[in-house]
Amino acid sequence: MSANKLLKFLFPATVIILLLSAIAKANADPDLWGYMAFGRLFWETGQFPYRDVFSYLPTLPLWVYHEWLTGILFYPLYQKCGAAGLQLLRYALCLTTLGFIFLTARRRGADLFSATLFGLFIFALFLMGFNPVRAQAFTYAFFAISLYLLESARLTGNYRRLWLLIPLQALWCNLHGGFLSGLGLIALYAVGEGLSRRPLLPYAATFGAAGLATLLNPYGLTYWTYMYAAITMPRPEITEWSSMWAAFSQGLVRPAVFIYILSPVLIVFLLAVWARWREITPILILGVTLAQGVLHFRHLAFFLIVAAAYPASLLHQFLVTRQSRVVLTARLKTAGQMAGILLLAVFLLAGGKRLADSAPLTLSVLALPEGEGIPGSYFPLGGIDSIKAQGLQGKLLTEFAWGEYLIWELYPHCLVGLDGRYETVYPEEVANRYFRFIKAREGWRHFLADYPPDLILIDSRKELCALLRQEPSWRQIYSDAGCALFVRGKPVTSSQ
Repeated sequence: MSANKLLKFLFPATVIILLLSAIAKANADPDLWGYMAFGRLFWETGQFPYRDVFSYLPTLPLWVYHEWLTGILFYPLYQKCGAAGLQLLRYALCLTTLGFIFLTARRRGADLFSATLFGLFIFALFLMGFNPVRAQAFTYAFFAISLYLLESARLTGNYRRLWLLIPLQALWCNLHGGFLSGLGLIALYAVGEGLSRRPLLPYAATFGAAGLATLLNPYGLTYWTYMYAAITMPRPEITEWSSMWAAFSQGLVRPAVFIYILSPVLIVFLLAVWARWREITPILILGVTLAQGVLHFRHLAFFLIVAAAYPASLLHQFLVTRQSRVVLTARLKTAGQMAGILLLAVFLLAGGKRLADSAPLTLSVLALPEGEGIPGSYFPLGGIDSIKAQGLQGKLLTEFAWGEYLIWELYPHCLVGLDGRYETVYPEEVANRYFRFIKAREGWRHFLADYPPDLILIDSRKELCALLRQEPSWRQIYSDAGCALFVRGKPVTSSQ
């Protein structure tokens, strides 16, 4: 194999291994247990759950669970293959996303080096979106597939494959609510092509048909009523819905990560200015996805995907132009290739070792907090063991991030207070009152009086825990570095 061919193999292989090694250590996400609790209920009862059965708080009359199909897929996969099955699916979705980003860049004229190098831009995406096992992984993969199909049609003028977006949307809308990003992408292509005075009818027709395909769900048109309410409701208590600046100022994003996220923006801007880029549709989509990412940190992934796919061709043009101005001797070129091969080989081996050492097919459930991590970074395993050992049952009020795991572990013996299913199950007023309680804000006792639990399992480091220890109505029966378990002493009145 020639040095040039070896470089062409080693460079993308090294990038893939490094990305996989970065996401190999996966702590279980709280939402995972909600998916599987739904799937278990569906498979064990043989009925589709249209009403919530897991909570003792007031709930909505219809449980519109936009991730229902994820749960139905995850539960039997976990039962038959364990954590390895879920992890392999995650890696497959991860590589699918990367692959279609790469194909889009190549379709736009980027060479292997430029297309792969821009793949590094989505390094943050892999850490944010693929590190836990979440339904968002389907959204990122389907968004990348949609981008490839739409851009291929735009560049070639062959619109026949756009019909694939219709069944894709029908599947996507039942896996995750992020299907709206796919519809939005189709709409932006229609607008961009219209502004470019190019055919927009194929995109508009696809948008209409794909929108109708989303009605193929268990809830019918009510699904869209729910989606409208979900995307317009404020979520001040949910950190991943914070703006980029709020996430940075609150310490949720470290300065180094914040700078890293801004670097693609700067590089894309400089390349666009250098190339005098005039493609309206890609520029429009880059601008809209960047704005969405700034407004809500969780949406930044969509900008990273398009930033990795679109401008790679501009980088290719830049490198070709610079290369044509530099005359290298054959000896110097060979020396550079050998140095590149050695460097890539070192990174490939290091990434491979890290991937192997991280037990990539396992799923970690942390029992105690790591330093000052957020409550959702671990699970109250000690408190759960105490509940099971003592045979405790009843209404269990707990942390927002723990609720779905407690459903998975303790249902039907315990019904939980609020959990991560949030707006899909609970009225907004109940949720707001819950957050006032869990954050020990003024009037927090009223929640206990109006929705009296039998057990309370909360973060032992919180102010609320210290307040409950002073309450004569509650008695602590277990505590460790991460959680504290209380049982009812005497009834609580709203006047207390």
